[in-house]
Amino acid sequence: MAQKGIIKNTTTADISAENMAAAFHAMVGKSGILTAFNNLVCTKVSDNSVQIDSGVYSLKGFLLHVEAGTVATLAIDSGTAGQKRNDLIVAELVKNGGGGGIDTLQFKVVKGTSTSGTPVDPTLTQQDVNATGITRQEALYRIKLDGVTLTTIESISETIGSLSSTVIESGGSNATGFYKKYADGTLEAYGRKAVFLDININYGYLYRTGIPVTIAYPTGCVFKLTNFVPSITVSAKDALVQTYGDSTPNEFYVYGIKPQQVTNQSVTFEWSAKGRWKD
Repeated sequence: MAQKGIIKNTTTADISAENMAAAFHAMVGKSGILTAFNNLVCTKVSDNSVQIDSGVYSLKGFLLHVEAGTVATLAIDSGTAGQKRNDLIVAELVKNGGGGGIDTLQFKVVKGTSTSGTPVDPTLTQQDVNATGITRQEALYRIKLDGVTLTTIESISETIGSLSSTVIESGGSNATGFYKKYADGTLEAYGRKAVFLDININYGYLYRTGIPVTIAYPTGCVFKLTNFVPSITVSAKDALVQTYGDSTPNEFYVYGIKPQQVTNQSVTFEWSAKGRWKD
């Protein structure tokens, strides 16, 4: 079938996992750990066991879930004395029947090869399961063994957030700049400002504004003071900024680097700030 309606009423159950996975993959754009529950954090239980906390993984839109309040425990084969080995914790999909059979979607361990030298990761099967591929494995964690000891768990999967991190609830602008409020509570603001350097405050040919510059955020843009991380970028290549203090994150000095003594001179820079508008 060249085309197929997915969200519609029908007299038969004709929507397959492939249909839903294609739609979800189109929405999130890539594979990775979604921001949900405890984000599938992997921890060591023993040298022969790890556990994956609650969360959701999207494998090309096929969703694998460790339910809230539970963990998935995976066995690790014993290491070899005097040898090193890399294993991979993967999400694995094995399709059977293209909607007519039972697929397998699970977290599992892919065992590497022990060596006295530098260990390498095992090779994964990565067929295109959104097309005609049958099997796909995507790595979340690297398990490093030195002898019989599980020494390190390294995260190697991307965290792709949630759909709410891309949904803009509101925004606005005025003479001071622009802002966007996202559904997940993120707040972004940005704008442009011109200031004058003071020739009486200089360090050689490095000139500074006389008083700290204060950014006035657009009307409607109110940052919560907790978890507020501003960032300032400068549009002029011969200027730089210095924060004034943590207690006033929207105040900073602007410096201009000039090849010779100057009179008062305007420097234009761009600013941006990112924080939260709700918990």
